[in-house]
Amino acid sequence: MSQYLLIERIKVQNANAVSGFTWGFPAITHFLGFSHNLNRKLQTNGELNSLTIDGCMVIAHEQHVHAYKDYGVTRFTQYKTSHQREVKFEKDGTLKGASIIEEAKMNMTVSLLISVDGYLGGLQETLIEFIKNECHLQRLAGGTILAIANVDIIDLAKEEQIKSIRRKLLPGFVLQERSDYLAEHFEKLKESNPKAELLDAWFDFIALKQMARPACELLDNYLANQAEKSPSLTTLNDIWLEHKSQPYQKENIPNELITYFAELQENISPKILIQWQSYLEPNEKTAANWEYVKKPQAGYLVPIMTGYKAITDVYPAGDIDGARDSETDLCFVESVHSVGEWQSVHRLKSQEQWEVSVWKYAPYEKDWYLCQQVTVTENQALSIESTTDEIYY
Repeated sequence: MSQYLLIERIKVQNANAVSGFTWGFPAITHFLGFSHNLNRKLQTNGELNSLTIDGCMVIAHEQHVHAYKDYGVTRFTQYKTSHQREVKFEKDGTLKGASIIEEAKMNMTVSLLISVDGYLGGLQETLIEFIKNECHLQRLAGGTILAIANVDIIDLAKEEQIKSIRRKLLPGFVLQERSDYLAEHFEKLKESNPKAELLDAWFDFIALKQMARPACELLDNYLANQAEKSPSLTTLNDIWLEHKSQPYQKENIPNELITYFAELQENISPKILIQWQSYLEPNEKTAANWEYVKKPQAGYLVPIMTGYKAITDVYPAGDIDGARDSETDLCFVESVHSVGEWQSVHRLKSQEQWEVSVWKYAPYEKDWYLCQQVTVTENQALSIESTTDEIYY
């Protein structure tokens, strides 16, 4: 299947900016819900009900979260809607306004690439017009659709069309699933710490971590100068630079460096020797530099929400007070999180790369309601179940 529906540059106002633990972009469930609702409307159209649209690829062009910084802490901008502006008198005669329920909103511009299944024949223009009309009648991620630049039918089997849409969508970034990175890092983490949990591995991807390294400027200069004077010491300097590319741990200092400095105890500047000894055995008085710890993998990696995990049985319709309606069965769930990567559109150069970037609902498993991209291995299905709805920002 190579025919896709491209909804280009959808401008959305006041979309949801928070999903589970994460904030800054709507969850992938919002976009799949949008395409799923379009498909339901398509099935009620007598002329187009032989077609099915399924899944979607998300390309972000622009985003503006309604937030500000207060003493270095990001806070969401709040405002009162018309039904919240009422004031009432308290018993003591004072006026009190309605309380504000905190919300996180954003404006964004995104493009969606949605797969189309079925024989189009001469229905291209009819389908395009139908999608244009219906998109403006529904919300995307809880926000209002203000404008759509264009809607078109794309055949990814044609190389010239791939080049064309790549140019159209630049600058743009595709949301890719990277749960395989999480699974791989979790296995490595358990090798060094059997008590490590999946949440620890997830935090390594999303947290900005710093680690102290004992001051070593004199060692840097000394080893660089020695490498210039003697080509045989170039390897030693390379070992030092490789060591410095990793977070500092004194037990990981290469033996080659320990042996080298041990043999030069009498032929080295006392200042360099003192700094080397401090580097080997730092204490609370040792001068240090703080360095950011690299994430386990390269790329523009971000935490994402990819679905839900049931935490109760499914209750029959009408059993739970306050439910959205009395006709649908109800189940309480928690958010499921994983790792994603924003990847520039220009990197997608083949039909396969475009097709595997399409998100779809995962095959149903008891208590799990997940979204995943087309080709996902068993290990890649590893995700995180959140244990609370508390949002950190």
